[in-house]
Amino acid sequence: MDLSLSDIKRDLLSGKPIVIFDFKGREEETDMVYYGGAVTWESINTLRKEAGGLICYVTGEDEAQEMGLNFLTEEWKSHPVYSRLIKKPAYGDYPSFTIWVNHIETGTGISDSDRAKTIRELHNLVQMYDGTKMNHFLNNFYAPGHVPILASRGLENRKGHTELVTTLADKLGLPRSMVIAEMLDNGKALNVEKAKYYSMSRGLKFIRGEDILKGL
Repeated sequence: MDLSLSDIKRDLLSGKPIVIFDFKGREEETDMVYYGGAVTWESINTLRKEAGGLICYVTGEDEAQEMGLNFLTEEWKSHPVYSRLIKKPAYGDYPSFTIWVNHIETGTGISDSDRAKTIRELHNLVQMYDGTKMNHFLNNFYAPGHVPILASRGLENRKGHTELVTTLADKLGLPRSMVIAEMLDNGKALNVEKAKYYSMSRGLKFIRGEDILKGL
């Protein structure tokens, strides 16, 4: 399948997901990925039913810092109890989680429409360039909520889906505003061959981490 940047960008902007496998020897997982600016409640419904993993909003480390966010692994280092939980997972990298939020105009925050609302507002926030990003974030979101925000640690430090999709956004000339969820199978992660078949059968772009590292 053609992996031209223009085709990938067109799909994402139109609200169509892409599918990204990380690397052999790492998590060996495939994520379904949407562009944050094109997410609807139907997107969340698809992620929930056809991917099945944790639905996360992804942005860059700089954007997260402009909102006043830090990695949970850093925040918890000084906590008398939580500090003992900071360990590297089996794949060898610290996670990219910052905080879980809901937008103040949502209901419980968990419905497809509520999570889409929170994500759309996070997308709008990431695009703000007037220096009010932190105040806007603090005034319009609350925590804990139902949308985890992941921040890239940079591909030079970590080669997870968070870093892959923000790097891809850069290559496409899009804001670092993506939504991801792991694709699951019965009792385990969906293997790469099944993920490829799923993508082909639905006309979705299937991308490997190596493709992104090579610039596609």
